Formats: sequence, structure tokens, C-alpha cells
Amino acid sequence: MINPLETEDSRFDGETFTKVFIYTICAATVLTASILVAKSFIFNGGAVEQSSYPTSIPWINSKLDCENTGRNWIDNKCWDKEHSAEF
Repeated sequence: MINPLETEDSRFDGETFTKVFIYTICAATVLTASILVAKSFIFNGGAVEQSSYPTSIPWINSKLDCENTGRNWIDNKCWDKEHSAEF
């Protein structure tokens, strides 16, 4: 007996399923890529506004050694002004 709800026009065949599956994967890929690109533009340098931050160098304990390396001796500490926050 023929099922009246399952006609040839209303049947969900394999070709249609494959197309829907491929389009869904493509849409998810484009959405994910656009979110990642947007996040990279929004958060690029947001936390790091300066190109360098001064930091003390704990293993240099004398003014002579500090100044010979091109750093500054301030408050009995050797300070490096070229330290990157991304380091």
C-alpha cells in the first residue's frame, strides 16, 4: 500500500540532505571566521597601548653593570625601558 504522505515530490532524498549539510558547514565556517576576524580587530592592542613598559632587571645588582647594558639605574634598581608587554 502507498503512503499518501510520502510522495515523490515531498520525500527528503539524499541529494537534498547533502546540499543542506554542505551549506550548513559553509555557513558555520564563514560565521566562525568572521567572529575571529572581528575579535582580532577589537582586541588587537586593547590591553597593550604602549609599545614598551619599563621593568626592573633583578639579576643586575650594580650601577656599572646596569649602565654598561644601556639601561638606567634608579632607586638601586636597574630599569629597562624597552621591555615589551607581549614578551
